[in-house]
Amino acid sequence: MKKYRIVYLVSTILILLCGLFGGVKSAPVILAVMAVLPILSGAGFYISLRGISLSLEGGGFCRSGQDMNIKLILKCPRPCAVGNIKADIVCRNNVFNTEKEMPYMLELGRGRRHEYSVPLDTNICGLRTIKIREMICYDFLGLFSHIKPLREEVTCIVYPYEAKMYVEFRKNTEREQPGDIYDGKKSGTDVSEVFGLREYAEGDSLQSIHWKLSGKMNKLIVREFGRPVNYHTLVLLSPSFLYSSIEVEEKTVNGVFDLGVSLSHALLNQNIAHFVGCFDGGEIHCIPVDSPASYENMLINLMNRPLQKNGDDTMIAFIDRQMHRQYTKVLYVAGGINEKIAQNLSEMIDLTVIQAAEGGSVHFAGGRAYESVGIPIENIRKAEYVIPL
Repeated sequence: MKKYRIVYLVSTILILLCGLFGGVKSAPVILAVMAVLPILSGAGFYISLRGISLSLEGGGFCRSGQDMNIKLILKCPRPCAVGNIKADIVCRNNVFNTEKEMPYMLELGRGRRHEYSVPLDTNICGLRTIKIREMICYDFLGLFSHIKPLREEVTCIVYPYEAKMYVEFRKNTEREQPGDIYDGKKSGTDVSEVFGLREYAEGDSLQSIHWKLSGKMNKLIVREFGRPVNYHTLVLLSPSFLYSSIEVEEKTVNGVFDLGVSLSHALLNQNIAHFVGCFDGGEIHCIPVDSPASYENMLINLMNRPLQKNGDDTMIAFIDRQMHRQYTKVLYVAGGINEKIAQNLSEMIDLTVIQAAEGGSVHFAGGRAYESVGIPIENIRKAEYVIPL
């Protein structure tokens, strides 16, 4: 706006000089017009401001990489003495804690309502908040402006990409159908699996007495049965920009979400009930997934939590709170790995590390206390995977 005022002032001075020293007879008339124009333009401009409004429409949700339909809606009176309008829009990713400013210059057309599409980058997942910070209006001459603060905002969720994945378990897992898996190494109540024999103790069930053997030994002998257990599978996500002292890029963190969600979706498609866990506020929050509805609920919860500061905190919290007692299989999905902590965890539970790698090809590493699967982030959306666990 400053440059328009300078140009207008210089033009006025030149015309004045032309009239005084150049003998231009029409100079007084032009000067009069140039003196009146700002007054008329300013008066019409400030009157028109009363009927101008700017709002946002759209939102909802989409998958990473898909288009999100968000529009700017401008309403103005007719006639309108406003020239251009600048809208300062801010898009915030609440998961990645990033903010992007998007200034737009809006040109008024015919009619009272105008729509403008707001392109939104959906390559990175997360809950987005799009808001109009302020609207700056200019008159036709560019001499006057008015800043109008706004609180218009919409929210939308960009869900992670679901890669084509199949999980091949080498052990039985808990499924949606009822049924127990019995542990032959721990005593319990499975009458079909005898864990051991011992002398009768007060409180033992009479049904557990081995009468034939008791008669031979002249004392009561009871059977100890196998303990029924459920094979609980946990997909443990650890999205972070930092693992130990190693920093990773935004696309790698996004790849952690893609892989974690893809694993959960693959398990659900194979009718395997499981949990999806993530670290937030010093605790690991585990969300059950056993149906399409619970899967959608998990996605919403996942996209409402900010990233953790250090990815190692997830495994440390899991070990400190002895969560290995609640689960049988852990699929740890991260952008980096602390070898020492992973070794400690693998001594407590059946562990598989699935890492979003920044390059290379799919690789499977075994021979250690746990298995490691590395998947390059460039191929997550291009290939199909069979993950043996």
